[in-house]
Amino acid sequence: MSKFAGMNNAEITSGQCAKILYLFALGSAALILPTSITAIAKQDGWISMLLAGPFNYFILIALLALADRFPNLSLAQYAERVLGVWGGKIITLLYIFFFLLLSALVLRNISDFMNLSVLPLTPEWFIDSTFMIVVIYGVYLGIETIARTGEILFTWGMFVIVIVTFSLFNQFDFHNFEPFLYEGWERPIKGVYPILGFPIGEFVFMTMIFPLVREKDRKKLRKSLKLSAMLITVISVLITVFLVGVMGVDEASRSPFAVYDMAKNINIEEILVRVEILVAMVWIGTVFMKLALCVYVLTVITAQMLKLSTYRTLILPYAVIIVPLSLIVYRNAAHAKEFAMSVWTIYSLFQGFVLPLLLLVIAIIRGKRDNSDGSFPEAQPKKGNGAATQKKSEDAGDSLDKEPAQA
Repeated sequence: MSKFAGMNNAEITSGQCAKILYLFALGSAALILPTSITAIAKQDGWISMLLAGPFNYFILIALLALADRFPNLSLAQYAERVLGVWGGKIITLLYIFFFLLLSALVLRNISDFMNLSVLPLTPEWFIDSTFMIVVIYGVYLGIETIARTGEILFTWGMFVIVIVTFSLFNQFDFHNFEPFLYEGWERPIKGVYPILGFPIGEFVFMTMIFPLVREKDRKKLRKSLKLSAMLITVISVLITVFLVGVMGVDEASRSPFAVYDMAKNINIEEILVRVEILVAMVWIGTVFMKLALCVYVLTVITAQMLKLSTYRTLILPYAVIIVPLSLIVYRNAAHAKEFAMSVWTIYSLFQGFVLPLLLLVIAIIRGKRDNSDGSFPEAQPKKGNGAATQKKSEDAGDSLDKEPAQA
């Protein structure tokens, strides 16, 4: 699949795949989710993050099982192998709508953050359009470029997390965690619910990434993803612990972007201040990764369903749809919170776990396996063009040879 890696078909390493998963999980969730979990589980919100940890890898197990049976095919392709052409196309259409909506929601997250925290006087449509231009370019360059960008953002993200946590130790108050489990396990268990849909249920995008992992690296893929899932859990718990320990439950629950506001508290001898801009930069970078991956998956599954030779022709039309959709996808922050808590988790889990599990069960029952290549067809010149050009050149040469004789 790497012969035309610079065009449609590319390859990434298992390590890059794991970093993509990490950045996708902490994309829009890192700044928004801890606030919602703290509002539900209060000072025990970190327990909710810990309880959700095993689900990070549990859902991946079903997706990896499908990848084992169809190693070179994406979900859009093996859905047709399992359910037939029309059944597979119906499933693909459901995923097209899912990733289209998810792309709009992620783009709206970045415009809400920029509008509330950084650029309050800038129109949302301008922020969305400007951000989308960068995403279009990134998706056009392909998955290899996105993966390499992810490696850079992963390093910077870990560096900023270390800086922020060490800088907040002097403001950490363990009394903010008292009383421990004051209502038993009920609240921490309830706090797991939104995490299952955002971002765990969204991990289904990996079904489009698995076929792009190099064959020699696929043996290490399961281990790499397990380490990535563990790291997601550790970082999520760490962020929630510091959020409660530094800001307290009441302040953390009220702030729409509590992690960004927490970083504003960093002040070491008036030397290390205004570190929140680093948090904003890294978060914007991870949101870019998540949106780029969503748009990439959206265009690829559409191109595969329509049997196109490339996904690139679909990037701009989808971008034109995603920008206005992001402006109308929800009315305000209260509406967004209600949608995320009551609707999105069910919808995301259905798309991200129920449907893949159903495909896996049917594939096992019917004994379906397929090792065929699912990459885009290689671009080739049209038949007859080369012969016609050669004949035209020969005719031209003959006429030139004849002209002097006629003269």
